[in-house]
Amino acid sequence: MATFAVTVPGLTSEQAATRLAARGLSVWWGDYYAIEVMRRLGLPDGALRLGIIHYNTAEEVDRLLAALHDLV
Repeated sequence: MATFAVTVPGLTSEQAATRLAARGLSVWWGDYYAIEVMRRLGLPDGALRLGIIHYNTAEEVDRLLAALHDLV
């Protein structure tokens, strides 16, 4: 599985995750028990965690990327 940690400018990771959930997209948010890493990265609210795996379709990935773009 490919896992990505991203942030959305102007939104906390919780706000971004909530907005994506409203569009039917499931992502995780938080510090993932990597509190020191997130602190050093300047991410006190953590990050979004996006998981893409072999059974995700290209259309699903495109929908996720479009939704992220719309949040910016």
